[in-house]
Amino acid sequence: MDVNDGSPTPPVTPDDLAAYALDAHDTDDAAAIAAHLDASPDAVRTEQDLRSAAGEFAAAVVDEVAPAPDLRSRVVAEARRRRAPAGVVAGASPIVVHRVEVARALLLLRDLTVDDWTRPVDPPELAGWTVHDVAVHLVANESLLARQLGVPVPGIPETATDNVGRTAAAHARHAGRPPTDAVAELEAAAEATDAEVEARGEARLDEPIDWWGGPAPTGVALLVRAFETWTHADDIRRAVGADTVAPPPASLLTMANAACGFVPSMLAARGAHHPGRLVRFRFTDLGAAWEVDLGVVGDIRPAGDGAVDAEIITEAVAVCRGVSARIDPAELAYDVVGDEQLARAVVDALPALAVL
Repeated sequence: MDVNDGSPTPPVTPDDLAAYALDAHDTDDAAAIAAHLDASPDAVRTEQDLRSAAGEFAAAVVDEVAPAPDLRSRVVAEARRRRAPAGVVAGASPIVVHRVEVARALLLLRDLTVDDWTRPVDPPELAGWTVHDVAVHLVANESLLARQLGVPVPGIPETATDNVGRTAAAHARHAGRPPTDAVAELEAAAEATDAEVEARGEARLDEPIDWWGGPAPTGVALLVRAFETWTHADDIRRAVGADTVAPPPASLLTMANAACGFVPSMLAARGAHHPGRLVRFRFTDLGAAWEVDLGVVGDIRPAGDGAVDAEIITEAVAVCRGVSARIDPAELAYDVVGDEQLARAVVDALPALAVL
């Protein structure tokens, strides 16, 4: 693209999407590409096919090169020194984030071998589950979302609306059935959900639906499903010996923003309350920063220049994996400016809301 002379922005090309999928695009082009992805489902599918292929092929044998000993300290120092300009990457709509993550999961499932489906997965809460069981769990919750949106999927009879009960019923129904049935049901449920939320539009994302026994804005339910789908897709990748794959930057930005907004709820779930305390998250992998009032759920704002009680400098992808209990808080790498004890309490609480 590379047009900086004030002339109209040229259209996004397949080459631009390829560069974006490899995170090799120019910073100046990021906003235009992200906007194009928001507006074009076909472009999203193309970009995700390219990104997924790049992620899978990245596992090819290469010589490991140890990073320079001072690399981490230099990156952190630079993050502290300057704030990346706003709008480096545009956050994706919850509709797009959900669509992309389910599409990536379906691509993964369709590529599995016969042996892959019986491999065990490693998260402790999924002890005894196989890859097939994880896929059925995804079906259970994706079909629940479609049902709660008023578009139940024909052929999926489960009526339970709780996570554990619905998954158990789906596992029982799929026992002895081929994995292709689970893939087909996941695709049907995702298509029903996507068609419904697309028809409703962005303006109705704040409308509540019943989700896991309580009301939740439609946009939040979509992000919960996207988070879960990404998490379990990575569970499957680990089980079959593939590298985990992060969401595209626009999706990750939206997920990280949502995660920050729920930090007060995470602390409350651990019995910790810090009213009036202000924490800034600075994400080095996104060039984004937000401030969170720990006393108010959802009180998140773009980072300013004022004082905060603690600034946590880390990667958004690590925080999101911490929220989904895929990184132990004790192993999450971060740096702190300010109250280290408060920052530790926040990081320790990240997985407090994680479920199956």
